[in-house]
Parts: sequence; structure tokens; C-alpha cells
Amino acid sequence: MRKSFAILAFSIFASFGANAGFAQSDVLDGKAAKKMLFSHRGSDFVIRPQDFMGDADVSLLNLMANMKEFKSVLYYGAIAASPKDGLTHKATIATSNHHTPEAANRAALKECNSMRKAAVRCVVVAQILPKKYSEGAFSLSASATAAFKKTYLRGKGLKALAISPTLGSYGVFKGEDAATAALAACSADGATDCVVVVQD
Repeated sequence: MRKSFAILAFSIFASFGANAGFAQSDVLDGKAAKKMLFSHRGSDFVIRPQDFMGDADVSLLNLMANMKEFKSVLYYGAIAASPKDGLTHKATIATSNHHTPEAANRAALKECNSMRKAAVRCVVVAQILPKKYSEGAFSLSASATAAFKKTYLRGKGLKALAISPTLGSYGVFKGEDAATAALAACSADGATDCVVVVQD
């Protein structure tokens, strides 16, 4: 499941946050999905410069990128900040383990805007992306990608992988009624919008 982090100066506090939408119009088979996914190992911290950011802000983000906490952050993630409140304000939020960069951005912005004091809306100042990232038609969170590669791809037979666009949940199941079981596993934490995205 995805996470969000409240960032205050150099302290990071983990809490669960809301996800944003992930659209997948077609169900892929395992072979097709494998070609589209990135490695689940490692990620890149990419700074997205904004007009309000000075040298000190960029230095702070570079420091965050090298912190132990961010070295282990799972893609897709984003950091949103309030331009008027500044990066060290409690409204600066980082999210992780979403299924798309857009979902991570929206989740971070939503939480940041709910916590900012200034009138100006929050903006994304950094993203956590897979290594060698390039935009594609299909993607999964780092956790779901790991489950796909370590569990789904092993062995033959009926199998399915389901995800929740809003909560970032996922479920993998093999055997008879694989799709139904994967949907049930995905919705175990309360997700109501799980859909099958990979099936063989």
C-alpha cells in the first residue's frame, strides 16, 4: 500500500494517505505486462524546480534525496510544498508506492493543500521514479511490481493481479477463480474499486 510522509525540517513521520486515480482500460497478459514494467529495486529522486525555490530549497531537497528515509521510499512518489509557507512547513508532504507518477502527484498535492496556511496552492517539488524511468501506458507501484515478478510470473496456469486505483492496494492469486480471488485480496483493506489489470 502507498504511504504519505509529513516533512518538517529533517524529520519524517509516516502515515497512510489517500491515493489518486489509476486508469487501465485493457487487461494485459503476463508477457505484455512484463515488457512495460520497471525494476522494483531502487528509485531515483528527481527535483522539479519551482519559481519560489532558491538555492537553499534545492540544497534541502538534495539533502532529502540522500537521507536514509528517502533511499527506501518506493516509487511512484512525490513531494508537494506550499510556495508561501516554504519547504520546512508541516504542509510539505511526500507520498510513495502509488501506481503512477500522476497518482503520486495528486495525492501529495491533496494532503499538502489540506495543511497549508497560505492562500497559494501547493506544487510538486520532487518525484520518486523507477530507475531508467520513461513514460508508458501501464505501470504499477514498486510493491505491486515486486509481487508481479516474484509471484505472478512464477509457474503456469490461471492467475490474476488486481489493483485499487484509489488506495494503491493490490492482490495476486493463482489457480481456479484467480480473478475473483485477486479482487478479494485487493479489497481486503477496504478498497471498493479494485480491478483486474493482468490475467492469464
